[in-house]
Amino acid sequence: MTPDLDTTNTWLAILAVASALQTLLFLGTALGLFLVYRKTVTALDALEQKHLAPISARASLIMDDLQDVTARARRVDDAVREKLHGLDRAATVVKDVVSDRLWPAVGIARAVSAGLRALTTRPPTQVIVPVRHYSKESSQ
Repeated sequence: MTPDLDTTNTWLAILAVASALQTLLFLGTALGLFLVYRKTVTALDALEQKHLAPISARASLIMDDLQDVTARARRVDDAVREKLHGLDRAATVVKDVVSDRLWPAVGIARAVSAGLRALTTRPPTQVIVPVRHYSKESSQ
């Protein structure tokens, strides 16, 4: 018996055609995806040039202005803190001077007040009488 190669050749031909069709479909899909990729890149570049670049430029200007305002606010804050510190020192000096000069007068006023209270306050006038308790034993 001799092997019949016609059936095998037929199947090999079918497999070759199927592989060729798969390769063509793969290449067509790859080409289609490449075209979609190129259109997407072009659309994104146009979007960036038309919309994102101006927004980025405006945001950069706003950030620069914000940095300037922040620097000014810091300078103003430093100046205000320095003035408040100076006022605090001046208030401390004034308090010390006033208390040094008025302290004797306050002491004299307190002494006079204490003396007047001592003179005008009367001692209690109640007389306390001791009460004797008698027990039954002592009464007999």
